[in-house]
Amino acid sequence: MGAVEDALTSWAASATYQQLDVGPSLADLGGSEVVIAEAPVLATGPHLPMLLQVLVHPEVPATQDTLAALSPAIDQGFRQPYRAWVLLEASEILNNEPVLLNAYGRKAAAALLRHAEAALDGGEDPAYAHPAIAALLPLCLGGYLNHRRLTGLLTDIRGDEPPDALHRLPLLLGIAYDHYRDDGLLGVLHILEQTQALPPATRNDARYELALATLNAALHADKAGEVMRLLKVAALRLANAEDAEEARLDARAYRLAVNAALAFADLGEQRTSTVRDRLVSTAHDLDETVAQRFAWAARRHQPPWLEARGHTEAAWHQLVATLRHVSTRLLEPSWLDATKVLAEVLQVYQASRAVYTTSAANGLEQILSPAVEAAFIQEMALLYHLEQALQHDAELARHPDAQQLVERVQARRCALQSGAPAEPPGKSTAGQPLSTWLPDSLDPAVQHRILGILTDHARGFALTGNVLLDGQLEALHAALAQSPAWREPARSYFTSLQTHFLRFLHDRFDAQADKLGAMTAYLGPPKPGQKLWLEEDVQNDCLQYLTGMLEPGSVQREVIDIASGRTDVTYTPQPGMRFVIEVKRHESKWTRDGLEAKYSAQAANYTATTPPFCILLVGDHSDHSKGYTSLQDSVWHTWLARSPTETPRFILIGVLPIGGFTPSELTRRARLSRAQRTV
Repeated sequence: MGAVEDALTSWAASATYQQLDVGPSLADLGGSEVVIAEAPVLATGPHLPMLLQVLVHPEVPATQDTLAALSPAIDQGFRQPYRAWVLLEASEILNNEPVLLNAYGRKAAAALLRHAEAALDGGEDPAYAHPAIAALLPLCLGGYLNHRRLTGLLTDIRGDEPPDALHRLPLLLGIAYDHYRDDGLLGVLHILEQTQALPPATRNDARYELALATLNAALHADKAGEVMRLLKVAALRLANAEDAEEARLDARAYRLAVNAALAFADLGEQRTSTVRDRLVSTAHDLDETVAQRFAWAARRHQPPWLEARGHTEAAWHQLVATLRHVSTRLLEPSWLDATKVLAEVLQVYQASRAVYTTSAANGLEQILSPAVEAAFIQEMALLYHLEQALQHDAELARHPDAQQLVERVQARRCALQSGAPAEPPGKSTAGQPLSTWLPDSLDPAVQHRILGILTDHARGFALTGNVLLDGQLEALHAALAQSPAWREPARSYFTSLQTHFLRFLHDRFDAQADKLGAMTAYLGPPKPGQKLWLEEDVQNDCLQYLTGMLEPGSVQREVIDIASGRTDVTYTPQPGMRFVIEVKRHESKWTRDGLEAKYSAQAANYTATTPPFCILLVGDHSDHSKGYTSLQDSVWHTWLARSPTETPRFILIGVLPIGGFTPSELTRRARLSRAQRTV
């Protein structure tokens, strides 16, 4: 053995479990000089993944000089890997680390492309095809390789390649189609579905990907009739994929979601009670399927670059919550279409088909979702949302312009549903945002309020590409799963609430105080003559945001006599089920332990007769002249049990900086501080 292997053996014998999870550092392997000297042997052997992991050790990362010195060996390791499994592990580490991608991404992409070509042509072990192509997808999306070289390789597949090179490719073909919209990829999926030499599971994978491509086409359709026609085709294909293979949970979940949207089309032909029963049954089945899907996925290897996991789970649970709620409101005209359900199916689709990648241009890690325009569905969803806001926002409802706006919304919805021209007189909305069809005669204050509502709605339902938010959601889902009370219907409702709460924090954390006029003014300096912003100012903005995201009429404020107190914001998705957001203002420097000790008991009190889950929102009104804590450190959760027999209460805590200084005030304070130091 070499010096590095000797050091590795010694380190492993004495390392703690935590150290073993993190892996060795360069120092643990004898230092950078020893590793560089033995790198050519390590990189072409089974230790290539370890070598890459060592370079991004969280406590002792490699220097730029070390990364540069190891470049020839790493390049050789990707060109001549020890085995296919080594290439798979090394590629996953590479794609998950921006530092490694910046140093080695382009050369690794060229080597992977050669492996993929040779494996498909029979010139190399067919086992190299899947890991090479799986690694190339995020590399192409990140800009480390021209995507046409990958799509050209994939669209040349004829079905007579070695079966071992093809049997895991349908998913990758489907993801590539989502992001590049090359119809030749669909042709390859059709070939794989019909190729008898392939295993039945591979052929069914191709069938499933074709079903999702049909769903993709439905989301792109620009008329209600075409949307419904394609949804029916997608449902049939998903059912075929589900029947062909036992426990095909992904196909079952999508089929149930599509069938829920199709149920609305039968309202004119079936009794309302029949459609309601279908939706209740679908919500129950979908919840069980989604729970089982995530339980199974947690025990299987998942490529770390594929799927926005936190967003995906949240999107599925939000869809379940919507189906539960909509089944009770079918008699209302606003529910005579599948708009909201389809908008949430779009959310699920985009999150589950997203890819983690790091841009070659700026080195930023991000989540890239498929380019699904869904213009018709998204506009219908915005119209639905605006219509609900006009019905449930008392301030808007009292305004004399409200009725005119309601009529405008209803006319727009009818025009879109019928496929008739939907242009308002004197304006062209082609390629323009929804705000362009608002009547010019509206009170400017009302227009500003409406645009704020539409902006929040669009941000609240769009996949943001924020890796931090996805990680927070995933961690919270894992923590909540430990509670014995984490079951339906509380699970889907609280997931929906906490997801929109986190999106609210992410949207407001670095926002300008004038983002939405008076509603977000509390993010900046207090009004003249006012020392501090009030809790009510934070509460108002959070309330308006959540009112637009959650079921109409389910979000209220200042409910008195709950747990002998007064709650700030309550979410009541159904009778007998309530979740509370306690809003506090904190004026001094804070710590996590200090905030928990001061406020968590009061927040937990409101869960005494409800599911044991609540949220604490703290407006941080301390001195921000030297900056404030990062968003990552401003969101966490804790558990509180007030007796040995009580089910621990889950408290999600978020701290939002408020009362910030203007740039000019920060500059003035900095100058004053420098002047004082000089004196």
